[in-house]
Amino acid sequence: MMFNYKPKTFWNELLTNSFDLKGVGHFRMSNEENLKMYEEKKAILAGEMKKAGIEITPEMAIVEIGIGVGYWTDYFNSLGAKIYTGNDIAEISIINLQKKYPQYEFIHGDISEVRLPEGKFDLGVMIDVTQHITDDERFNKAMDNLWRSLKSRAKLIITMWDPEKNVYLSNKLRLNRIEKPRGLDWYQKIYGNAEVLSRVDFNDKFLVIFNKP
Repeated sequence: MMFNYKPKTFWNELLTNSFDLKGVGHFRMSNEENLKMYEEKKAILAGEMKKAGIEITPEMAIVEIGIGVGYWTDYFNSLGAKIYTGNDIAEISIINLQKKYPQYEFIHGDISEVRLPEGKFDLGVMIDVTQHITDDERFNKAMDNLWRSLKSRAKLIITMWDPEKNVYLSNKLRLNRIEKPRGLDWYQKIYGNAEVLSRVDFNDKFLVIFNKP
């Protein structure tokens, strides 16, 4: 039977059955192995944020797209974030993290459909998410929506699954069902003359930090 990828159903069912790092990471790895991988990614992110001059303060308004099980929510909370908005397509993510962090705002819905407030946020975050938007039109709408929500001089932390980084992975049938690789040019078509402050290896992807003019 041909696999029919319906993102809302797929991710809600997956995270309902496995609301842990196996659900958002590598399912064949243990939680301990996934945690180790995430801790390594956190170290990379922390280093690149420091280089880019990104310091989390209580006054900083942060929006994160694709919060999953809240690993990065936990991280930004640990850094002192007070104004945080999290979004996810999976309702279970919103329910669980709203209970955990009642002081934060959470928005349920597809980021290509849910309209974010324009010019509100100082920092945008979208980690290990963009490749799961397999429809090109929805991808463009999602990236534009997120970009418009950022203030001038805001920073955007995003990961991209570049087909040039791992040709083998980009040709795997299963991944092509639920993921679509895209290079930097896809993002620059929307972000225009935005300065690229960082572009480094991030496990099987690239971590990119943009500065909004």
